[in-house]
Amino acid sequence: MSEGRHGKIIRRERPRVLVSVRHSDALRAIVHLAREWEWDLLDLGFTRQTIPPGPQPAGAFISCLPDDPLAERLRGLGCPAVRVGSLPNPRDDLLPAVLPDLAASGRLAADHFVERGFKQIGLVGFAPLDPEANFYPAFKAFRERSEELGVICHVHRLKPTTKEHEPDRYERRTREVGQWLAGLPKPMGVLSYCDYESARICTMCQTTGLVVPEQVALLGYGNNELICELSPVALSSIEPDKEEQGRQAAHLLRRLMAGESAPEAPIMVPPKGIVARRSTEVLAVGDLRVARAMRFMWDHLEQNLSVDNVAAEVGLSRRSLERAFRAELGLGVNAELRRRRLERCCELLKTTDLPILELPSLTGFRSTDYLHRAFRKAYGTTPQRWRKENREEDDEGGA
Repeated sequence: MSEGRHGKIIRRERPRVLVSVRHSDALRAIVHLAREWEWDLLDLGFTRQTIPPGPQPAGAFISCLPDDPLAERLRGLGCPAVRVGSLPNPRDDLLPAVLPDLAASGRLAADHFVERGFKQIGLVGFAPLDPEANFYPAFKAFRERSEELGVICHVHRLKPTTKEHEPDRYERRTREVGQWLAGLPKPMGVLSYCDYESARICTMCQTTGLVVPEQVALLGYGNNELICELSPVALSSIEPDKEEQGRQAAHLLRRLMAGESAPEAPIMVPPKGIVARRSTEVLAVGDLRVARAMRFMWDHLEQNLSVDNVAAEVGLSRRSLERAFRAELGLGVNAELRRRRLERCCELLKTTDLPILELPSLTGFRSTDYLHRAFRKAYGTTPQRWRKENREEDDEGGA
């Protein structure tokens, strides 16, 4: 406190909060709230993870495990800390944690495949049935949800890394995964524990002659954009909500700094959703000719396709293609083309602000009038009203 001409000035100290968190989206949310709450943040990356001398830290965000030396030092100081982690840990009772909800991700993955018509799905991971394994909550929920939905779930256990040279190890794993997939009914939807492994499986599929996504649809976890886009087939992925994880962690630490008790269990943050790319952009059909025809149609929606164009692409007569479509889908080629064009129209209405007048040229409808007629027949409303109603639903869900 100091004396001034206008009276006493009360010195206000800004809380010093340490940060050792890896993910940039979580960090951005933490930094934003820290600025609002007037916290002074210090990244321990600048001090080689050591707590610098000076004022006692008021709190800390860390990514390390509860038995890490940094976590133990903070406990010794009596400094409240929150773990902003990726996976649950048996010792989470020692350190309050905010984690991605892996079980919710597993359920979401099963729903994603079933919505696309898959009757056979599978998972690939190290010790996927071991309750102590890192990704087990997601795999367990994936299997349970598939059972609820009446879908068969197959499991492939990757063998632990050995002292083999990398080329030998890769060749062995390619052979093992290829043999597993070759012996299963097609089409198959497969979930892996991370984007990198799913991209490797995609490469393995190509090596063994399996077509992605028509025979094997692949779903990763993490939505690492570089991995997903550089995969041999662009990879669909579950996107954890790291920004919300950072916000939840900041609010929890603020409560702990105010003297509140730590929660008894980690706070689980549901995933943002699935970022769908080409590796699952398919309807599950048993006839590979139909699957390839659908891929050709989906890839050329905006063009003036005819049934003859599609039949020529897959080497069938028009009549044979129509018969195959009706056997697999219960509808003809033009009906499936119109269904997918309307589906694409809904995607654009929901995710963009494009004028409705521009949609026909992007979705293959001959005119705006034709689009309106087809849309009203399918959904009972106009594109403009559908956009308004679905945007309002999203706003209410995020409120």
